[in-house]
Amino acid sequence: MTFGMCNFILKTSERYCLIIDKSSKLPAYYPNLFITTQVRNKNDSISTMVTAAACLTILLNFLENRQIDLIERIYTKEFLNISEIEDLNNFTQKKIDNKHDNKIKVFTKKKNLYVTSHTQYSRITFIYKYIEWLASNLVDSHDEIFLERLNTCIRNLKEIRPHKKGRNGHLKEKSLTSEEIEILFEIVRINSPLNPFKKEVQRRNRLIILMLYYLGVRGGELLNIRISDINFSSNQLSIVRRADEKIDTRIIQPLVKTNERIIPLNDVLAKEIHFYVLNERNNIAKKKKHDYLFVTHKSGAGEGLPLSYTAYSKMIQNIKEASPNLKTLTGHMLRHTWNAEFSKRMDSMDNAPSEERQEQLRSYLMGWKEGSGTASVYNKRFISDKAHEAALLLQNELRKD
Repeated sequence: MTFGMCNFILKTSERYCLIIDKSSKLPAYYPNLFITTQVRNKNDSISTMVTAAACLTILLNFLENRQIDLIERIYTKEFLNISEIEDLNNFTQKKIDNKHDNKIKVFTKKKNLYVTSHTQYSRITFIYKYIEWLASNLVDSHDEIFLERLNTCIRNLKEIRPHKKGRNGHLKEKSLTSEEIEILFEIVRINSPLNPFKKEVQRRNRLIILMLYYLGVRGGELLNIRISDINFSSNQLSIVRRADEKIDTRIIQPLVKTNERIIPLNDVLAKEIHFYVLNERNNIAKKKKHDYLFVTHKSGAGEGLPLSYTAYSKMIQNIKEASPNLKTLTGHMLRHTWNAEFSKRMDSMDNAPSEERQEQLRSYLMGWKEGSGTASVYNKRFISDKAHEAALLLQNELRKD
């Protein structure tokens, strides 16, 4: 397949990405124009730009494979037909090997060949938006046949998208059980026989898991933390938004998607962070001109540089592979687990705050906009669980009679 992506940093420190025709080594004109005008210029984040570029790369490679000239189809009013849309549907379901020119991956029987329904939904959504945008820019027409065929194509693309689940619809399944939490902390325990990491990174990786679990921060927020964000005298951590930061050398910059906020640290966690900074982190990054908390320990050109999201994801993957009980683990699951634990703590208090007050507290600590409704989803999940427990207790009593 001939189309791929490249990511880079502009002189202004803005992160950018382009779709490249690998045969000519030139940028793909219309797809990149779409990303610039419809994504970047609407102030969407670099992660959204990368997602859009990845989706359009899949479309371009599909068209290349099927020898379909989309621009010619638009001019001749012959858009994708039902059979081609069905083929595209199958194509967007497959995982892509980004290391080998966007070829479809070949997996063993134990591997999953397909992306999640959420990923496929996103792919088809960007694809139909691009086709709609391209047609409207190439042909300024009020031709009823043109508009009818275009609308039919767009409608058919929308209809093949998988059913989109409601946001946070399965929170219970996304949080870890007490058994899974126990296994997780045993795996990352320093010198544990289950620990899959080299000794020089065991403390760093354990600290990453501790902060994800006890603070409920996102992975991007964690990798964005700088030592100057931590006030060790008051034991407070500031979560700060700093898109396109000049001293951040990572092309794919970890971003804070939520509101800025200050999170308290207990003495034990603050001491863990302080010990890592003084005894391990500073020795690795002493020659680097940055103060990002988590750095690369591996020797080489990247040693001491801010830890990349790829390295963070690989760390989570190694933990998953260390125990079959954690085969579905993601870093974000620890954020869901924090919310589940928060609900339990609120419920166990003698004078528990009102549901409205709990939403306000949760929204602040998670960085959500107050009144957005995100916090209430977690409260409703917990209330539902408690209702189920009460219903089962009632049924047990009935069985005894």
